[in-house]
Amino acid sequence: MYQEERLLKILDYISENHAMSVMDICSLLDVSRDTARRDIVKLVQEGVVIRTHGGVALPQLKKEIATYQERLIDETDSKNKIGKIAAKLVQDRETVIFDVSTTVQSVAEQISAKNITVVTHSIDIVGILSGREDLQVYVLGGYLHTKNRLLYGPSVIDKLRELRADKAFIGATSIQTDGLYFPYEDDVSVKKEMARRSDQVIVVADFTKFTSKSVYRLDFDLVDILITDQEVPNEIREVLHNKNIAIIQCEEKDKDKYEEDNKDES
Repeated sequence: MYQEERLLKILDYISENHAMSVMDICSLLDVSRDTARRDIVKLVQEGVVIRTHGGVALPQLKKEIATYQERLIDETDSKNKIGKIAAKLVQDRETVIFDVSTTVQSVAEQISAKNITVVTHSIDIVGILSGREDLQVYVLGGYLHTKNRLLYGPSVIDKLRELRADKAFIGATSIQTDGLYFPYEDDVSVKKEMARRSDQVIVVADFTKFTSKSVYRLDFDLVDILITDQEVPNEIREVLHNKNIAIIQCEEKDKDKYEEDNKDES
C-alpha cells in the first residue's frame, strides 16, 4: 500500500474517532511501528493532525486533505480563464500530457486543436475527452484512487518513460521561490517524469497557490511557462525571470487577452 493511500485511511479513521494510536495504525494498515511513525510525521508536517502521547489527533480547527471534487469548485472562474488561455497553446497533431489537476482539467475541457494525442492518468480528463472522435487518448494505467480521481502505481512512470510529448500541462498545490510543491511524494515523481518526457512544460495555477504551502518539491528547472490569473509576487517573478520561465497572466478585463513576459527580455 502506498503512503498516500495509508494517509487517507488514517484521516478517515481519525475523522470518525478523533484520535488514533500508533498501535491502531499498525493494526488497521498492517504496517510496522516505524512505518506508522513515518506516516504520523507526514500528517503532522501537513498540519492535518497534531501529535499526542502515543499517536495523533485532530487539531481544534479540523483541516482535511480536500477531495478532487471539493477542489473542483474552488476558484472556478480563475481556473476557466487559465484553462482557456492554456488550451490555445495546443496545436493540431501534437502529443500532450495532462496531469491530474482541476485547473489542468479546465485546459482539457477547452481544447480546440484537432488530431492530438492526449496522455493522462486522470479519469475525469479521460471522461471529458472520450466523446471526441478527432483525438486519441492514451491512459496511463495503474491502481484506481477514487478520492483523487487518478490512476497510480509504478506502471504509470514506466509507461511515461516510453513516451515523448510536445507539451505537458501540470498543476501545483503551492508555488514558492524555490519551486512547485505538492502533498504526496509519489505524485511529484510522476510529475517529474511527465516534465522530463515533454519538450515544453506548462504549469497552470491560480493565485491561491502563491500563499499555500505543501511538502514535496518540483524544481523550476523543469518548467518553461507559468499561466496564472493574477499578478505573480515579486520575489517569485524575479526567480522565474532568472530561470527563463515565461509568465502568462490572464487579463481581468478581457479573457481573450494575456500578457507574457518574453523569455528573451532583459
